[in-house]
Amino acid sequence: MAEENTRTRSPLWMRALLLISLGVNLAIAGLVAGFLLREPGPLRGGGPGASFGLPYLIAMERPDRRAVLDTVRKNNDLPNRRARREQFAQMITLIRATPLDRAAVEALLKRQARTAGAVQSAAQAAWLAQLELMDAKARAAYADRIETVLRRGPKGDRKAPK
Repeated sequence: MAEENTRTRSPLWMRALLLISLGVNLAIAGLVAGFLLREPGPLRGGGPGASFGLPYLIAMERPDRRAVLDTVRKNNDLPNRRARREQFAQMITLIRATPLDRAAVEALLKRQARTAGAVQSAAQAAWLAQLELMDAKARAAYADRIETVLRRGPKGDRKAPK
């Protein structure tokens, strides 16, 4: 008697779920690869837009850094991420407009500069408050970590010149 070759197919919902899972995994892998391969920008320590305060924040112990960032995030006097994204969307609309409305672009740039200044001031105040909580030994260790961060250079190169 011939052996029957019966193959059961997976349910359609299972195949769809596997395809969606594969797509999500590929998207995440693409985002990670894009982040790692992109040129250094202001948030990665490169270029003229690099913040002077970034090395101070990077060198902090994780709980101290978290306290500074949480203080800034919870500050209701500062525009939230949605408001800042809306400003970028407005700028994109202004850039695409014909003819270019230079006055509107300048006004929005000034608003964005005020926002950046307010965030920077709040971050500095939170950082200083955290610094005041440290004793002399902790501040000395922190100063050493700042020197290490600065010595590494913009890409974290441990061989950067001193």
